[in-house]
Amino acid sequence: KTYPLPIPVLLVIAAAVSGLVGLGTGYLTLRLRGAFFSIATLALAVVLQTFVVNWNYVGGSRGAYVIRPNDIEILGFTIDYIQYLFLIMLLLAAGAATIARTIERSKLGYGFATIRDDELAAEASGVPTLKLKLVATTLSGALMGMAGAPFPYYIGYLEPASAFGLPYAVNSIAMPMIGGTTIWFGPLIGSVLLGTLTQIATVTISSAVNLLLVGVLLVGFVIVAPNGLVGLLQQFLRVAAPTRVDARAVGIIFFASYGFVAGLLEVVFSLANMTTSSGTLGIAVAVSGGLIVAALLLASAYGLLTIQSRSPLTATIAFALSIPIHAYQIMLDPTPLSLGYRGLGIAVAVAAICWFQLRNVRQLYQPRLAERQAAA
Repeated sequence: KTYPLPIPVLLVIAAAVSGLVGLGTGYLTLRLRGAFFSIATLALAVVLQTFVVNWNYVGGSRGAYVIRPNDIEILGFTIDYIQYLFLIMLLLAAGAATIARTIERSKLGYGFATIRDDELAAEASGVPTLKLKLVATTLSGALMGMAGAPFPYYIGYLEPASAFGLPYAVNSIAMPMIGGTTIWFGPLIGSVLLGTLTQIATVTISSAVNLLLVGVLLVGFVIVAPNGLVGLLQQFLRVAAPTRVDARAVGIIFFASYGFVAGLLEVVFSLANMTTSSGTLGIAVAVSGGLIVAALLLASAYGLLTIQSRSPLTATIAFALSIPIHAYQIMLDPTPLSLGYRGLGIAVAVAAICWFQLRNVRQLYQPRLAERQAAA
């Protein structure tokens, strides 16, 4: 027999149980290094999944349906239950970001930073690395458990294959890697960007392509930007504006960020056209043109933030080519959504072309290797 509990009570229980699981997992695996640590954590996940599959109380391999009410009354106000769940998830996200920011500015955060930079040097300096890593796994487990507590009420059905699915593990790694782990809001940026991109891909293409996009982005960032988007931005500001952030730097950051997001969206929309079109020549031109512009926008965004000498020219070419692509896409799909998105793209492209022709912007990207190395 089950006894339904309010979600706030479930959050506390989930945090306690998941924190203990995180503590136990860390105690058993954190003494291992390299591939052995990865194998051990994977083995524990498989053991836990096998345990749940054979636990009839939670449904076993059949899974379990979670029946939620239509609405809930809070302080005399009747709220739709889905909106109530969304509000709880939003508060959890804000609470997690607040905890991350608080830890970053504390003694505990400085200890985490030393472990991240060089664990052997931190241990030699007297930092209790094992203790700090156990604290990190416990906190991470508690926060993950709290995030998962309201989720069954939202989707209505749980099964071991989905609860222990690969996308959750990959996304939990990809979001901080894409956003950056050097500051507290890096994972927040990565989660918003990756979550938005996967939802757009689900609507326009299929949910099956989500893991492919996440994997490609994860591999790409590990190779070209191991410190994530925030790391690229910090590197740019150290070289371009070491004393203060001027209007030139703000404009470059804006157009580089827009180019990066627009490049990712062009990839998604081009793949969507490829999967839903009838294979006509016009669609083929639109798809190939969109992929070319996407590659140029992504290359220019990376080059602008790493101050590569040819990046303003690459950005100018990318934004110039995007104008006819946007116009052609409007002709193919003259809907209000397409008009708004593509029209905004044309306006930003014109502004970007004018911006990168300014003399003081182009001077920033002139080859001055000695000065840049000294500033870095």
